[in-house]
Amino acid sequence: MKKLSENGRLFICSSCRKIHLEFGNLAMDFHSETKLKELLNFLNTVRANHFENEVLSNNSRRQILVPFTNSSIKLLLSDEEINELTNLIRAFMKDPVNPANTKTEARFTNLEKLSALSRIILN
Repeated sequence: MKKLSENGRLFICSSCRKIHLEFGNLAMDFHSETKLKELLNFLNTVRANHFENEVLSNNSRRQILVPFTNSSIKLLLSDEEINELTNLIRAFMKDPVNPANTKTEARFTNLEKLSALSRIILN
């Protein structure tokens, strides 16, 4: 299952089962749809508050600054880019074919249990 936009794509990897987001020259992995929802909520908050925090002398095309916690990395987006990214995430999460909508976190928990079990058996 894959969702595409002009500048990005969002899909679940068939090998590692992580949710992969590629947007522009940014790539991110998510272990659960919950983390993807957190990003969407954060982007919506940033977009809603960006005019209050915008530096008036900033004449760059990308004026929305998205900082990453505990990192010096910051994502710069234009209004159009943040709209495209949030729409891409929403489309992915609403898709009924999306395996992330059907117990993604439970699958990861089961994989963790299986991994722990295999360590016990193999040791």
